[in-house]
Amino acid sequence: MKNMLNFEFVTRALCYFVMMCFLGGVVPLYGTCGINSAINIVVHELLPEGVAGVKRNDETLTFGIPLKASDGIRSTSELGLVGASNYQFRELHRYPDGSIQWVLVDTLVSVEAGGNKTIWLTSGSGNSAGSHLAVDGPDHITVNTGAARFVIRKKNYNVFDSVIVDGSPYLKETGGITAISGATRYSSALDDDSTAVIEENGPVKAVVRCDGHLKPESGPWLFGYTMRMYFYKDSGRTRLDLIIKNAEMASYSVKIFESLRIELPTTASVPSYFFSTGPGTESHGAIDGTAYLYQGYSSHKYVQYLGGASMLRQRLAPDTGLKVVNGDSLIHALGDETDHSEGFGAMYSVGKQINVGIRNLHGMWPAGFTMEADGDLFIDIFSPWNTKDDIGFAFFAHDKRQVVLEFTKKEDAPLPQQTFYAMQYPLAGRASFNHYKDSGAVYYENRLATHEETRKFLAEIGLDNYEISNVDSIRRYYHWGQAGGDNQYDLNLCQYLHYLQTGNGGVFLAAQNMDHYKMFGSTRHSDDFDFYVDGPELFPNVNTVMPPHQEELSFNYKPFDREHSHDISVPIGYFLTGDESFKEAWKSHGEYTLYDQGSGKGAVGSYYDGTTYVGYPRIFSRALRRAGAFGLYASTDVWREKITRIVRNFMSMRATPLDVDKNGWDLDRGFFYMSKAGNCPEGLRCNKVFMSYDIFPNSFWVYGPDNFDDDLMYEDYRDYLLGEAYHCLTEIIPLEHQVYMLALDSANESDETGEYPFSFLMALGYEMTGDDAFLVQYKSHYKMMLVTQSEERVYSPYSSKFIHDYYNRDIVAGYVNPVGNGRVDMGNSSAASVSRHGSVYTLTWNAPLDGIHGYQLKVAPVPMVENLNFDQVARSYQYHPDLYDNYWAALNVANEPMPKQKRGDVESVSVDVTQVISAYNARYDLSEGDPAYRSYDPSIDYYFAVKYSKVAPVAHEKTISSVPCP
Repeated sequence: MKNMLNFEFVTRALCYFVMMCFLGGVVPLYGTCGINSAINIVVHELLPEGVAGVKRNDETLTFGIPLKASDGIRSTSELGLVGASNYQFRELHRYPDGSIQWVLVDTLVSVEAGGNKTIWLTSGSGNSAGSHLAVDGPDHITVNTGAARFVIRKKNYNVFDSVIVDGSPYLKETGGITAISGATRYSSALDDDSTAVIEENGPVKAVVRCDGHLKPESGPWLFGYTMRMYFYKDSGRTRLDLIIKNAEMASYSVKIFESLRIELPTTASVPSYFFSTGPGTESHGAIDGTAYLYQGYSSHKYVQYLGGASMLRQRLAPDTGLKVVNGDSLIHALGDETDHSEGFGAMYSVGKQINVGIRNLHGMWPAGFTMEADGDLFIDIFSPWNTKDDIGFAFFAHDKRQVVLEFTKKEDAPLPQQTFYAMQYPLAGRASFNHYKDSGAVYYENRLATHEETRKFLAEIGLDNYEISNVDSIRRYYHWGQAGGDNQYDLNLCQYLHYLQTGNGGVFLAAQNMDHYKMFGSTRHSDDFDFYVDGPELFPNVNTVMPPHQEELSFNYKPFDREHSHDISVPIGYFLTGDESFKEAWKSHGEYTLYDQGSGKGAVGSYYDGTTYVGYPRIFSRALRRAGAFGLYASTDVWREKITRIVRNFMSMRATPLDVDKNGWDLDRGFFYMSKAGNCPEGLRCNKVFMSYDIFPNSFWVYGPDNFDDDLMYEDYRDYLLGEAYHCLTEIIPLEHQVYMLALDSANESDETGEYPFSFLMALGYEMTGDDAFLVQYKSHYKMMLVTQSEERVYSPYSSKFIHDYYNRDIVAGYVNPVGNGRVDMGNSSAASVSRHGSVYTLTWNAPLDGIHGYQLKVAPVPMVENLNFDQVARSYQYHPDLYDNYWAALNVANEPMPKQKRGDVESVSVDVTQVISAYNARYDLSEGDPAYRSYDPSIDYYFAVKYSKVAPVAHEKTISSVPCP
């Protein structure tokens, strides 16, 4: 063992030496050097369209990167970084086996304007050498970055108790977060109960979290707050992430206020101001009493919908454009909605400079900066120069802003734009797209199209001029219930995937901006109570959660609706940035939806709590999708239990043509009937195609086997969706254009224009069968589907799966010893490969191929076919359901053998059918009389089928010779 350890040490040392000799990144490294292989990270600026880069000198780079499960990394002390001298690591998420799935990396790098640099994530010994930046004391936290020393109070939070640069103090007296409401001033510095803790600490970055309330000299508080303060090695720069909160039941009301600011009383003597007054323009000079920049409403990069801008201007910022004033001089007047500050400024005097910026200032109106001749610096989160003095802040609401400050000597000061760009257009670290795909970084999906494949596909279907926008747009109001195909999926998840494909900075920032709005503009928060636990008592009816007239009074009350809560992008945004506020807010959203769609309603109408209620299909599907997402990434036992309940319920439901109100699966034709879809003639059964075959099955994408305690529940769920895929392939896709409402018990004719997204089901169908028909037959519908629904949809994970499969037809699947003539089973005990002893059957066969990935074993009371193949026009089956079972609908068996690796090797397994049936009934909590209940019949000689599968790349042109090679 000692010799082996010495050998490994020498090997790693040699590997690092080689890497340092080849920092150009031209040598791929494998084996003990890296995490299986060293992960190549390209560092670049996040630049939207129309924004030029700036040179970055030893700037902090923060990025999340996934690790493969096969790496088996269980501690960040096993990681290293090559190409940078200073770095630290923090785990973000773990695989179910306890190994790290996502890790956050902080390091210092230099990059030329518009350029890039390569670094490598490897195995190593953890954080680089050096002292942690933050030190905890009894009353203060001190952060020494090497360039500046920051002191933060633990009580009576005043932002900074002191800032020292080169021995010189930059602040005096007491600042704080302050607000004005009526004639009362509220301040964080007046809260004796405020707290400050070190949340993250290392040799490169420290994060201090401060919590408290804005209090007056006497009386109740106005707002709660959380301030995260970020500090960086060898820098006087700090980022302040401020969250204003109104979500404590102790103060259940809409808050009316006039302004809210971060106050910093500086030591600047006879100071001057500097303001960005627009792209490439500025104003500066000695401060004449008071100088201020006020950003009113601006349409710059602002996206609105259904009058959202007008509503916000009325309730929040009636002023339009940009106003800049110094003393009695009006430098820039309001009036033009296109006028906007880039978002940065500075206060400077002899020997000292403080750069300041507000992220997305152009869209965070009413905001700006105020600078006084006595040295006071105000970061106006809600500007006092706004003409509206009665802003309503909703209950359950949080609102977040990001601010950057840099304290430097005047002669060493970077340009204010450089300081600002470190926050507005930060550096990013990105691996190859294949690394994210192969590691299953995004909801464990490892079959995603590359950018090149997506472009190729678009060209083939005649949409080659389409490209997702690279503009960092921003939204502060959204009508979540809007109709149409472009609001039926999570666009921001598409943007994250596109960023990982291309590195386009505007795409990533637009996704971040929208996730920011979702979590701090659309999420209901509960700071001193638990919605799920306390909600049923506090709000017995979910319609009573808002204080009276809240929506009319407040600028920030536009929460998610139940049908379009597109929040599954948020965990990916968190993993790519490590922003803990995203994670906390997302969990709050989950807590609320558990109350709203689960225990809050009790048994009637509950989606999560053990009823057989499907309700409105879109709401049900969103609840189903959300449960899977939270089950994977929220790491709470309650979601795992809810997943079992909701999936167990709908998997055990069965439809019947004799009852139009009976929701459930049809295990002959494959569909899941949803009676509440509406728009169907009285007494007839219809499925709304968009909901039943897109929104509902897509929910499965966020699920993995680890969501379930019983692996067969996942396998059953996936099999039933294969049945839906066959239903679409045989009954709907043959129509020239799909109908909006599919009649289930009568023939359907083609619609004139209808096209709906079956991408996920078709990809799933191919991946489970290796049958190219799922890909080829649907491709002809793709162009019109994208144009009719939304062209951005081509970047959805569902389309990405489909396109990947179209160009990588690598699934090989088949059946062991099938009887033939349509039958896929190997027979019953009359077959040579099956023997029976009572209810126990023994199956024996030879491995049909080398390198089989897995077997799937099924049992049924009748022979099995791949699919019964219902003709919806002729209203007849190819294989009669009284005589045959669909393979996908037959019972799964748990104890399939681990495949041998050589063709011809003998495989054998014994199956007790009574145990299989008993386990199935227990899995779905079924008892005799339930429509899905099954019982063992000793007089039946049961049939068995064994499917095998493997991934083995096959030349595309050899797969389907009739299809032109793409």
